[in-house]
Amino acid sequence: MNPNISRRSLLRAGAGTLAAGLLAACTTTKSGTTTTITLNVAEVVDYGNAILSFASTAVNVSFVASGMGTANLALANTVIASLKSALSAFSTAAGSSTSVSYDSASVKAAFDSILADVEKVDTLIIAVITGTAANLSSSVVSEAKTAAGAAETLIDLLKAMIDMSGPRLRGVSPLNGDAAIGQIAVFAASQG
Repeated sequence: MNPNISRRSLLRAGAGTLAAGLLAACTTTKSGTTTTITLNVAEVVDYGNAILSFASTAVNVSFVASGMGTANLALANTVIASLKSALSAFSTAAGSSTSVSYDSASVKAAFDSILADVEKVDTLIIAVITGTAANLSSSVVSEAKTAAGAAETLIDLLKAMIDMSGPRLRGVSPLNGDAAIGQIAVFAASQG
């Protein structure tokens, strides 16, 4: 192994690993003109719960709450409650299955609701952390930025589960879902 590995090579390797992980998260089959997407229930629930934990923790961090303002903080709390309900609906629709078809009406509705809510977490909470944190420095800010990056990874992984044109990740991140969940757990534990 070359000890002088370049940053570009490392990022390419991380992107390849992430793309391979995405392929394992769901399967797509085509029969004639019908495409069926099968979702891994455990991953959807784990990723959604981690994003929920991140959002619930982040809105209680003083620089985040201050940066969001009263109206957006109230909206974020509504989104957090909605995400919790969407995860519950998805779990109910999936039942005890380890995988479910996205094409099922109840699963599709619940999963689409999860996606809508995590997009709002991204625009309401993650954007404030990444925008505000640029001018601040402390261990709390650093932990929040790391957790926000992990939440972005999980949001991208959720969206990629049903993106028929392939993964469209925001940035090249060497994180897999489990590592992102771990970073969020550290953030939630340190702020809880």
